Amino acid sequence: GGLFVIAAFLSGNLRLSCLWGLMLTLPLSVGLRLSQYQERGGGENAIRIELCEVFLIALVFFLAHDVATGAIRRVRVPKLIWLWVAIMLLGTFTAFFGEFRWVAGLEVIRMFKVGVLFLVICNELRRRSTILHGAAALTVSMLVQATVGVVQYLRGGNLGLEVLGEAPEKTSEILAGNSVYGAEVWRVSGLVMHPNLFGIFLASLLPLAIGMFLVRRNGLMRMLYLVATVFGVVSLIATFSRSSWLSFAAAMATMLLLVFNHAELRRRVLVPLILAMVCMGAVGGAFSGKIVSRLVESKEQATTGREAFKEDARRLIAAKPIFGFGLNSYVDVVLPYSDFSRRSYPDWVPPVHHIYYLWWADTGIVGLTLHLAVFASVVLVGITNLRIRDPMMLAINVACLAAIVAFFVDGFLSFPLRTSSLLRLIWVQSGLIVAIYYWRLGGGDSYAQRSPSDPDDEIGELREQDPAVGDRFA
Repeated sequence: GGLFVIAAFLSGNLRLSCLWGLMLTLPLSVGLRLSQYQERGGGENAIRIELCEVFLIALVFFLAHDVATGAIRRVRVPKLIWLWVAIMLLGTFTAFFGEFRWVAGLEVIRMFKVGVLFLVICNELRRRSTILHGAAALTVSMLVQATVGVVQYLRGGNLGLEVLGEAPEKTSEILAGNSVYGAEVWRVSGLVMHPNLFGIFLASLLPLAIGMFLVRRNGLMRMLYLVATVFGVVSLIATFSRSSWLSFAAAMATMLLLVFNHAELRRRVLVPLILAMVCMGAVGGAFSGKIVSRLVESKEQATTGREAFKEDARRLIAAKPIFGFGLNSYVDVVLPYSDFSRRSYPDWVPPVHHIYYLWWADTGIVGLTLHLAVFASVVLVGITNLRIRDPMMLAINVACLAAIVAFFVDGFLSFPLRTSSLLRLIWVQSGLIVAIYYWRLGGGDSYAQRSPSDPDDEIGELREQDPAVGDRFA
């Protein structure tokens, strides 16, 4: 914290420092709780102000000042956000008229906060330079978390940082003894509460580190992205999360497909891509024994439990398939429809490890459709961005698309998008895609291949003098 304050002071740019602070604290569960905590999975459990929201509020004030002074003439409100608002309205109805009003209200508050986060990212990242800063800050955030994961692995235990979001010691001990037959496997969690959540956090951000390593020309920055990639892969393996490994594989397949489908990018990244693959292959080879052990000797308890949870969820869905039981109500209503959970978890009600069933049970087929439409809309925007010529903007866009694919895959095996840190992450990645879209529509890609001082590029010169000119011109 002290180092960040010093860096912010030395930078002389408080606004940019707040953007970096937001990205660095995005995965942390550190904050002030404003209501009673409820022990529940698969949904929000308290009203709180989290550390990252301090930086978010500061950025909101900066944007409000821009609007008031005319520096920004129009606030960007992407149409897809109204789909999110529609889900919030379903939750608001439950909060006023449903059976489980309080928990629905908690989830609506969280949804409102991530909606504001998305809008801030879309409006704050208006220039190519700020988009690059956003991508760099996200990568450094992953590097910090991955470094914690590597230290946890080398130490063979937790670091006592539960206050920052490290998995509780008891949880880590249970996972260590219940993962592989005949062995104790310590699974790292970083500061993201659980190894599985840490795994999908890494799986969704590694494509960004790899993509920027492939296209950056600056040697120092390229080294940063390479180090982040290596540390990220080591920590991802050390989570011993099979769902995260699968999600990372899906994300990388998506990224490689999109990269090699783009002629200019394919030519530019071929050599660094081979280097990146060799580094990841070397890391994987060093852990090959443990990877194989986790894949072929894993205890079946987790798989059996997940299948039983899905059976419970299907019975729940069949009872109210259209509008569900109410937002964030799953653990409150599932027990009468469950047999396995009552016998196996007498002190805690586990949510179904399947985000699509969870959405369906809570908000019905209406809510499930809206959730899918939100992220499908982001994907469609990302696909239109594939026309970009600027290799760095294209790499960020492709990496964020790959991240959404990782979340889609992991959703079949877990519920990452019902945890605050990962819900914030996917909305920031979605915000990057949409910000690049606005940048492209504003003519940003037209000037990417030219010098700002080119006398034939009058609008490019004006853009350098006043970042808002490009938007007004568009």
